[in-house]
Amino acid sequence: MTDTTYNGWESYDHWNTALWLNNEEGYHNLMLNKVELAVYMVCTRQQAIYELLRELPELTPDGAQWQADTIEDLFDENYQDQLAYS
Repeated sequence: MTDTTYNGWESYDHWNTALWLNNEEGYHNLMLNKVELAVYMVCTRQQAIYELLRELPELTPDGAQWQADTIEDLFDENYQDQLAYS
């Protein structure tokens, strides 16, 4: 049986979105900044995700489409982590 996923992600674009947001310092810090704003109720979760999507370039540095649902999943994961330690 052939594995048709991308390291557990449903598509190349989803995997690429996670790769850049989790591993590139600038993008990761941007996401964490938006998470922090939501954790400390400076803005809502939806506003923070909207701002994150607005501030990212149109495509990942590899030319893939950013995947909003993957960004939301990563945002929520980091939100829960920050909430637990704040």
